[in-house]
Amino acid sequence: MPQAKSTFSTAMDTARVGACFMVVVLHVAAVGFGVFDDQWWASNFYDSLTRSCVPIFLMITGVLLLGRQESMPEFFKKRFARILPPLLFWSLFYMAWNTWEGKQYGAWYDWIKELANGPVTFHLWYLYAIVGIYLFVPFLRKIWNATRPSEKKAYLILWMLVSAWPTVQAVGQIDVNLLEVYGFDSFFGLIGYLFLGAYVHEVYVQHPEKRKYWFANVGFFLLFSVLTMVATYAYSKQTGAPDTLFYDYLSPFVLASSVCAFNILYGLGTKAGEYAGPVNRIAACTLGIYCVHIFVLGLVGDATDLMGDSTSSWWSIPVTAVCVFVLSLGLIMTLRRVRPFQLVT
Repeated sequence: MPQAKSTFSTAMDTARVGACFMVVVLHVAAVGFGVFDDQWWASNFYDSLTRSCVPIFLMITGVLLLGRQESMPEFFKKRFARILPPLLFWSLFYMAWNTWEGKQYGAWYDWIKELANGPVTFHLWYLYAIVGIYLFVPFLRKIWNATRPSEKKAYLILWMLVSAWPTVQAVGQIDVNLLEVYGFDSFFGLIGYLFLGAYVHEVYVQHPEKRKYWFANVGFFLLFSVLTMVATYAYSKQTGAPDTLFYDYLSPFVLASSVCAFNILYGLGTKAGEYAGPVNRIAACTLGIYCVHIFVLGLVGDATDLMGDSTSSWWSIPVTAVCVFVLSLGLIMTLRRVRPFQLVT
């Protein structure tokens, strides 16, 4: 039993580290996405390959939380003590950095208003979103524990169909808002990824041919990533400018690739027992890496020519992502040696 628990922890940590690195690659790739030029295909390729990063984080949350038994006060105390300090600290950090760069927020109460109104830097949206998701988890947990496998599958099918509608609506130019008109938005949103994660994990654990299942997931992940890339190109050409419609975390190809990516990383983690220590230490830093990597990316961009027009994005994107990830990891590991910073990293 202890060994099984250790394998599970290492698999979860591996998925977390993989998703975190994918976030960094995605944001590096996104720098060159906005303009059709000779570097655009590289951006589209790496962006499409890593779009499942945030869904993987949410699926991990579902695996870890939906089957757990704890009182509602205990749950809220643990989770909000984990998410609110980083949200506040990193928001103030980026506001201070933006002020240094010349942006003005006004008086102290304007800073409070800015914090309350949403992320001061685009990637911090996830910390705000997770607050609302955590509020719903105790109720989602009751649903998970009270439903049969067939009912779980039915919920996920409905969620996937509803989640696909905005993409179908945009591509087909259909002037019918089914989500609002028929109240289907009850089945819409990122919260479904928690349910999906818990379900996909159960399927993986119970699958009798794990090796074949893992390789099948690798193949399907590549397929859905390519479909995301091609669909993004085709739709962007149709609209006349780079468009992120198929990059949405709830779009059909991203949703499908997220299932595969989770299974791939989890499967790798189950075989990574001898690396459990390093993986665990890196996984403990992933929240901090997520928060600080945009700051580090800016510094790397200013200090090097890695993202310049003269370099090929096909190699500069992964090289820059590795540099940013390693530097962010080093910074967070250093900060975590100071006790107060352990609460926000």
